[in-house]
Amino acid sequence: MSAGARPRPTARAPLLALSLGHGCADLSSAALWALLPFLVVERDYSYVAVGVFALTASVAGAVLQPLLGAHGDRRAGFWLMPGGLALAGLGVGAVGFVDSFPMTLAAVIVSSAGVAAYHPEGARWARLVSGGRINADMGVFSLGGSVGYALGPLLVAAALAPRGLRGTLAIPVVPFVAAGVLLFALRRQRRRPPARAEVRRRASARSAEWRPFVRLLLFTCAAGGVTTGLLTYVPLFLVHERGTSPGASNILTSVLLAAGAAGTLLGGLAAQRFGRRLALVAPQLALVPLIALLPALGYGPMLPIVALIGLGMNAYISITLVLAQEYLPAHMGLATGLTVGLSSGVGGLFVAALGILGDKAGAAAVLFAIAALPLLVAALGASLPQPAAAPPPPLSVLELGTES
Repeated sequence: MSAGARPRPTARAPLLALSLGHGCADLSSAALWALLPFLVVERDYSYVAVGVFALTASVAGAVLQPLLGAHGDRRAGFWLMPGGLALAGLGVGAVGFVDSFPMTLAAVIVSSAGVAAYHPEGARWARLVSGGRINADMGVFSLGGSVGYALGPLLVAAALAPRGLRGTLAIPVVPFVAAGVLLFALRRQRRRPPARAEVRRRASARSAEWRPFVRLLLFTCAAGGVTTGLLTYVPLFLVHERGTSPGASNILTSVLLAAGAAGTLLGGLAAQRFGRRLALVAPQLALVPLIALLPALGYGPMLPIVALIGLGMNAYISITLVLAQEYLPAHMGLATGLTVGLSSGVGGLFVAALGILGDKAGAAAVLFAIAALPLLVAALGASLPQPAAAPPPPLSVLELGTES
């Protein structure tokens, strides 16, 4: 771009369609987790069996996302987005109609594979259709995922209320519709796909920054551990140590998820306005006293504090996606797959480790441990260097006919 030229505009309809698809992919993921209690009640599965389902979903995401992202780096991968949405919906829908453990496990794997297929290619296309406000635009893309994850349990509750597990048949409609919207909104770009070989040639001319990227992975894994730990142990603290009903604890979880969705968008906007480092570090430092305050509060006073925590805990998501793509500009799919996949997988391991502490010292001790983790996250965020590589040419440059 020549000096003084205005930033190229974002392809708004494709970006919103990609955000919708992201939301429906994460909605399917959240729906799987929300179905686990129903499997215990209606199918008499043991907690061990349900744990296998949960572990399978986490491992599938951690392993498949980098592999599918690397595939998209080498070959045209647009099909991974609508195809992934279809698989994610089919797998969730099948959970309610198969009775055996192996078939249920297969349905979980199918849905998890679909979710894993969407993320790397979706993030790549979100960057390609973005204009000059990449941090804010990636915030819009990430917002869809946060909203979808928050709505997943609500959709499961509504779908299963009249028919029990057979109600899962209604859930695939949502990702199916999103796949159709995506195909329609990106029809122009698909007819004239981006000059991928040229983009890769230019990007490959710059050296990949693997050391900063590994540090970024440590950042996202630690930050993901904070989020997963809060979603798991704040409700357990309320139920076990405050005598709160499960329904009331779910309301607080919904507040946390809704505020997290808003924080995802605000983080991208803050990075665009104030810089990435400040937007990465400041929310983490604010989380330390806020989380440490929770064990001293009752249910009512916890609500506004949890809302503030939600705003801070997801502020990093869109920024780290942008950084990952810029550290490895010739391998955007692999970078996104590792960033998203590993953070979710390590988050599950972190929750398991916290469970050992919780069994010995109680949920309050777990919350204090979670409160200390953002200090490590902030230190890692402050150490991340500015990527040396300029972003690859966006799709709006290559295909939308805009001029400098």
